[in-house]
Amino acid sequence: MNAQRARAAEEWLGWPPIPRPPLRFHARLAAVGRALADYVDGDASARRRIAATLDKVLADPHFGACAPEFRLAVVTRAGVAHNWCGVAETNQAELHRARELLTDGLRIASAHSPDAARLHYTLASTVHVLYQFTSDPNLLTEALSHARRGVACAGDDPRLAAQCRAGLASVLQTSFRVCGSATVLAEAVEHAQWSVEVGGRTTLGHRFRYVLADVLTHRYDAYGSLDDLNRAIALLRKAAESRDYVMAPTTGNAFHGALGGLLRRLYLRIRDRAVLDEAVELAADAVGDDDSRADPVALTNLGNVLLARYHDYRDPDDLLRAVDLQLKTINARQAGDWQLASGHNNAGNALTEAWRVSGDDRLADLAVTHYRTALELTADNAPELASRAYNLGTVLQARSAGVDRELLVEAAAAYGDAVRHGLDTSLEWALAAAVRWGDSAVGRGSWEEACEAYTGGLKATERLFRIQLLREDKETWLADSQGLPTEAAYALFRAGRREDAVLALETGRSLLLSEALEEERADLGRLDTGHADLVDAYRRAVTALDQAMHGGTEPSGLRRCREAVDEAITNIRAVTGYERFLARPDIAEVHKAVPPGAVVVYIAAAGPAGVALAVDGGGQISAAELPAATSSAVRRRADALLDARRSLHTGSGTWKGVLDAVTRWAWSAVVAPVLPIIGDAEEVIIVPSGTLAMLPLHAAWRPGRDGSGTRHYLLDERTVRYVPNARALEVTRRLAARTADDRLVVVADPQPTSWQPIGYARAEAAWAQRWFAASQLLHGTDADREAVVSALSGAQVHHFICHGRAQTDQPLNSALILADDQELTLREILTLRPSHPGTGARARLTVLSACDTDRPGTSLPDEVISLPSGLIQAGVAGVVASQWAVRSEAVSLLMARFYQLWRSTDTEPAAALRAAQRWLRDTTNREKVQDLAPALDPPTEDGSLEGLVRGLQLRDPDARPYLHPSDWAALSYHGS
Repeated sequence: MNAQRARAAEEWLGWPPIPRPPLRFHARLAAVGRALADYVDGDASARRRIAATLDKVLADPHFGACAPEFRLAVVTRAGVAHNWCGVAETNQAELHRARELLTDGLRIASAHSPDAARLHYTLASTVHVLYQFTSDPNLLTEALSHARRGVACAGDDPRLAAQCRAGLASVLQTSFRVCGSATVLAEAVEHAQWSVEVGGRTTLGHRFRYVLADVLTHRYDAYGSLDDLNRAIALLRKAAESRDYVMAPTTGNAFHGALGGLLRRLYLRIRDRAVLDEAVELAADAVGDDDSRADPVALTNLGNVLLARYHDYRDPDDLLRAVDLQLKTINARQAGDWQLASGHNNAGNALTEAWRVSGDDRLADLAVTHYRTALELTADNAPELASRAYNLGTVLQARSAGVDRELLVEAAAAYGDAVRHGLDTSLEWALAAAVRWGDSAVGRGSWEEACEAYTGGLKATERLFRIQLLREDKETWLADSQGLPTEAAYALFRAGRREDAVLALETGRSLLLSEALEEERADLGRLDTGHADLVDAYRRAVTALDQAMHGGTEPSGLRRCREAVDEAITNIRAVTGYERFLARPDIAEVHKAVPPGAVVVYIAAAGPAGVALAVDGGGQISAAELPAATSSAVRRRADALLDARRSLHTGSGTWKGVLDAVTRWAWSAVVAPVLPIIGDAEEVIIVPSGTLAMLPLHAAWRPGRDGSGTRHYLLDERTVRYVPNARALEVTRRLAARTADDRLVVVADPQPTSWQPIGYARAEAAWAQRWFAASQLLHGTDADREAVVSALSGAQVHHFICHGRAQTDQPLNSALILADDQELTLREILTLRPSHPGTGARARLTVLSACDTDRPGTSLPDEVISLPSGLIQAGVAGVVASQWAVRSEAVSLLMARFYQLWRSTDTEPAAALRAAQRWLRDTTNREKVQDLAPALDPPTEDGSLEGLVRGLQLRDPDARPYLHPSDWAALSYHGS
């Protein structure tokens, strides 16, 4: 029975039997077998018995005369046993003994044999641990050499090869932490992935998964791919299904602490309390009931998790315990321990939070000392340098209270180091440091320094964005960068760098939309003639990626599709004339996107003030500071509009007053300073940043100059339309030029719904249909979701007369309400986009004559996630949408005039909407009847056209009932 247990333990470890042991050693080797079985089953004391008994075999005077195969097996086992003792007991003497024995074994083993592979693998592990204890770079070099030799000697044995590859991946990961080389990290991932794929089903598969999870975690640290973090968590969950008392002598589960740490990291990105609770439970389980016996890694993991929970839920016991655990971690580590720097950094984090709570400056000074020590112990190119420099900068900035110049300068230097290093090794911390550094520089009036900081943050954001594969992951990182393009633009403006300010706003916002529009920017027409193969490869790759994203493909599959697209783009860029194919727009491309007779105005509200940048098609950029348009001032006005808009449901009369106040402020704070820089352009195309997109700037007004109480609106000066950025303007112009506008579909008052019926829906539908030879009406029960989606693809003009529901906190759930309360959500609209350029349905115009269809999300204001932007992404050139509810008769009259002007005169849709709004506002009832009368000939059979006019004829002919902007300004034009 004992022999069977011993052999089972050896097979579990992947050890071959000892060949032909001499009779004199049978008893001792049997004792070793029993101890090995006990150790594998969880008896931690057995490892000492294994090492001591094997040492007696080695000391036997007859051992040297034994067969080489026997001596090699014993020496190898003895080396492994002393390795176990050294690792478990943090005993360097044991590790050196293991190194000596394993080196002796290499003198016996045949070169390039499986035995040599096992020796090199264990030697690499042993020397690697010695490096971790001492930080001697020569040891790391030696460990890497043995690890590579182990892989080379492993031969065709898949389990042994997987083990050696996993060992090499671990050493390479440590090398990456020292040198920060992306090539080293990529190789580590490759080897770890191979070990799981080949050896994942073996008895040591859980160890291979652990190594891959660890390597992927470091890649997440470096580049911020949530796919890597989620994969690492999934690998550790799978690994935790196995027990391994060699890795974790107390519990047999070496994965709970690491898994708890990763779940903390995930919580910091998604803020799901259930994830945090699980992280605390697992980290506490890894520590156990006795801190003094716990591994330092487990201690620091639990401290980090408790500190994260304290940040959000403020239980003082969590903070006190976190401080205690982090200080115990440092005391548990020896000088030279490669993780000592991490311990000092984590102690600094806990002490910083304790200082903020207690106000005891001694705690802050102690935190600074720990952070400085951590940085002194961190290699110059280590990925962790960025986060540790950020932490030092943060506490120094706070400690300075904004007045200690010396501390502020040191904080700025620390932030600068974090940004510069983080752009190569840790994008997450580069972004965080850039924001802090930029804000600090602005506070000191150091504009060039602020420019360097913020532009570094924009680079980090773009790289993080490109790395993510899923939209939700992209949004998670974008949440950290909101407001950054605006702050960067203002700093660049103050530094006199207008072109750079424009590009900061152009390339730093609406990234989700811009990425989706990239294929529309791909002008492949000229390339198709001589390089059809490249065009076909690009289109196939884009199609495959689109299908993968919409088909629920796993992240690994998405990654391969993304790489195929990137490869196709690289190949096209090698063609003369296509060097900038799908590259980030430069300033020349921004100027080129401006239509004749128009000016594009970027308007941004930063912390200190706002800035407007007017770009024309001739290469000129004019700029104006907006002192009153600070980010906080704009946010207050946007919030006031949202609050007053909600009050409409309760019958409150505050809406008109709030709208008047906000639009009056918008004139003085935004429009008045902008007018001088737009010259005599007939059309103003506004790119509003952040929460400015929530203000109806076209309705900004000032009192009339004649003192009569009249108002003068921006709409009276120029045609106004909105675009997310110049890339969207370029794409929508191209779509508008090549898309017909002769087929209309109208969705009118879908029924049944739980919403109120829409007045004048039949009349408004009839006025829209009046101008199209081919039209389709989906009214009432006909307007269900399936019928509407089908009809959209067959028409180039869409007109919705229905209710809308805006969810500013979850904008992808904003929706148009159809029959049976079915919803056509923004999330679904985004999937209507054709798979690649030149295919699928396009639309010239979509009119959303429904309330709440132009209210962008508040969680990512820089992304302008709304129904208009979603429709542009889906292939619509122009969108008319409503920011608030309007009286049915008013909007129906407005739409009647809009279609009359657009379809019967040579007027572009945006100009037609402006003229219709002024007409609704300024004309009397008599004038409205006269202007609409030509469209009543010939009359309709059901009288639907006449019904709208008949109501006007029954009222005071000289009245102007729609003077207030609440009736005419809700609708705005987006796109081209």
